[in-house]
Amino acid sequence: MDQNNYKRTSRPGRKKPAAGDKKSNDKMSRSSLIKRILLWAVLIGLVMLVLGSFLFAYYASKAPAFSEEKLKDPIPARVYDKDDNLVTTLYQGQKRELIEIENTPEQMTDAVLAIEDDRFYEHGAIDFIRLGGAVLSNLSDGFGSEGASTITQQVVKRAFLTADKTVERKAQEAYLAYRLEQEYSKDEILEMYLNKIYYSDGIYGIRTASNYYFDKELDELNLAESAYLAGLPQLPNRYNLYIDPEQGTKRAHTVLYQMLNHDRITQEQYDEAVNTDITANLVERTEEERADIEPEDPEYASYINVIKQELQKNEKFEGMELSEALASGLDIYTNMDADIQRQLQGMADNEDYYYNPKFQSEHFNIASSILDTETGNLVAITGGRNYREVVNHNQALTPKNAGSTMKPFLAYGPAIENMEWRTDHKIEDEYEYSPKGHDNTIYNYDMQDHGEVTMRDALRQSFNIPAVKTFETVKEEAGDDAPEEFAEETGLDYSEKEDGNYSLSFNDVLGGSQSTFSPLQMAEAYSTLGNGGTYNEAQSIRYVKTDEGETIEFESESHQAMEDYTAYMLTDMLKGTFETYGSADYIQMDGLNIAGKTGTTSYSRSVREEYNLPDNAAKDAWMVGYTPEYTMSVWTGFTATEENGDTSFVGQDEQITPQWFFRDIMQSISTYNGQDFQQPDSVVDISGGELAVRGSEDLQSYQDRQKEQQRAEKERRERQEQQAEERARREAEQKSEEETEEEETTEESTEEETTEEPTEEESTEEETTEEPTEEETTEEETTEEETTEEETTEEPTEEEATEESAPQEESTEESGDNAA
Repeated sequence: MDQNNYKRTSRPGRKKPAAGDKKSNDKMSRSSLIKRILLWAVLIGLVMLVLGSFLFAYYASKAPAFSEEKLKDPIPARVYDKDDNLVTTLYQGQKRELIEIENTPEQMTDAVLAIEDDRFYEHGAIDFIRLGGAVLSNLSDGFGSEGASTITQQVVKRAFLTADKTVERKAQEAYLAYRLEQEYSKDEILEMYLNKIYYSDGIYGIRTASNYYFDKELDELNLAESAYLAGLPQLPNRYNLYIDPEQGTKRAHTVLYQMLNHDRITQEQYDEAVNTDITANLVERTEEERADIEPEDPEYASYINVIKQELQKNEKFEGMELSEALASGLDIYTNMDADIQRQLQGMADNEDYYYNPKFQSEHFNIASSILDTETGNLVAITGGRNYREVVNHNQALTPKNAGSTMKPFLAYGPAIENMEWRTDHKIEDEYEYSPKGHDNTIYNYDMQDHGEVTMRDALRQSFNIPAVKTFETVKEEAGDDAPEEFAEETGLDYSEKEDGNYSLSFNDVLGGSQSTFSPLQMAEAYSTLGNGGTYNEAQSIRYVKTDEGETIEFESESHQAMEDYTAYMLTDMLKGTFETYGSADYIQMDGLNIAGKTGTTSYSRSVREEYNLPDNAAKDAWMVGYTPEYTMSVWTGFTATEENGDTSFVGQDEQITPQWFFRDIMQSISTYNGQDFQQPDSVVDISGGELAVRGSEDLQSYQDRQKEQQRAEKERRERQEQQAEERARREAEQKSEEETEEEETTEESTEEETTEEPTEEESTEEETTEEPTEEETTEEETTEEETTEEETTEEPTEEEATEESAPQEESTEESGDNAA
């Protein structure tokens, strides 16, 4: 087309709307958008509702079975040993005294409802109003600031469910709460709550608690006491008046405030109650009397204490009151050897065993742990003499200064692990030594200088100075953190000492300063050595079965803590502890493949001066040892110090006590002439029963020296053989020459006799002419005798000849030694 004739024509289009029409269209567009959004929201909501309903139905179908028995009474936990034999049943607390709701004072129910669920009689299984308020409160003040569980929900939670904070558990709780309200009245549900709830010290049920704390029936309680009991179940052990009366009183005042706030008491009643001392009528109970509520079978109490701690650490029971868990019908399958457990606790409790008057002190105690060396399973444990959980700390779980039992983990173990020292590595001992960077002076326990000693002898006899020198060498050559890292791998963790700011020193090698670990931890560490270097965390529980049949497995930490050669070489050296001159040679146990270490820790000089104690006063004495079957730690010591206290320290005579205890138990439970520790391929035998790491520089230098010595010895022998051959050759030549000369002399003599033999006449004439006189004859005989004597004197005897040649042989041998 000719561009000159081109005319742009407008395309047909819509008519430009008027201003008013545009606004109307915008409104319609926004309205349509809102409708679409609302429609989608409704659709999404419906989909979520349907999905939620299906999910709720699915979770509800998996809820525990509804059981009236569990609603009414707790089901005790049962404890089984390693062979699945029932050991004991954990009945929680005293015999329960039930209360019927119609006999419960209104003052008591008002207090409970005010603090727990004020609208209990007005809402259904779930209080949606309270739930909404709790959501808003948690959004504004942080999660957990306010709860929304109704009394009905608390009953089903305690009866049927764990403390898991999951959507599934919450759905099941809601479903079971609905079921409960369908089958029981509000009064019946409140009665269940009052009879089922936990009140600390093993007490269940509000009537039992009233008698336990105040020796009163419920209708005899004053308002303040009722408020206290109503508020106690939230945190029973925290608000226990025997433990913390101040916290218990504050909790009672909180309940009173809620009663006033909900118009359940008047201001006057409130004022009077908050000024009432709730401890005034508290029953006086010693710790021993409080302990009387514990289960029977005290010989298992220490082990059960460990079981409880493991339960609380398991995520399935996290956030759940321990008492609730133990009252929910659990079957607890453990690693306990019941026979060994009874024997161990029985020996700890046997007063006749402790012959020394010092051991009659209430401050003296003993603790011990026994593990399966290969698995780390807790076989048996005692937390102390006459151990009761409420009264005593479990001394087997309480950190103590570990003494010389630390030397394998801070000195010799790191030296083998990092620098591959041989067991006969030489260390220079001294009479006294000042560790690098310190003004302190340390000595060996016997105050002797032993000169150059092997690592084996230094450990076997527990010398202090070689251990500290080894520790310093490791830090210099392997790194400043090498000793700490080695110990940490075996469960001896220093990282949290002094808030993580602690640095190891020579004192830690000797078991002082921050080397504080429990008997159970020490058993874990030493079992690592007996298990080829694999660390296994001690474990009391194998698995738990709930009353619904669910199996909850319990797992423990396990990892390779060190090289197998380190574990074996340490073990081989630690066998010497029980041999002659070893630090535990008092208790030689022939027939047992056993290794171990002793340890003691002394009081500091300032403590000795303050309490007027002798210089050799020790506060801790240890024996830790192991066979391929069992690892056992024993601690004895004093938990308090007294002025001029003969009964406040372990003296030289008493330091052997843990060794005897160790021997008596280990001899009775171990297999004699059984399997020994298996030497790994990474370890080679060298001369004199010593060991080295295969392929190590230390071994190579040793082998090079051995080869050089063998070469020198071979050369020395060759020289001796050559010298002997040379002597024999010379002697043979000399003998040959002498024989030749003798033959020649004989021949010459024969010839002369033949040549000069006279005729008969000449001979007669000569004899007649030259016949000597008697005197001449005598002189000739004398001369002849002298000649004979002279010849005899000049010719050496065979013995004289041998003696004359001896100095030459000595000179030859001496030369050979020098050359070697």
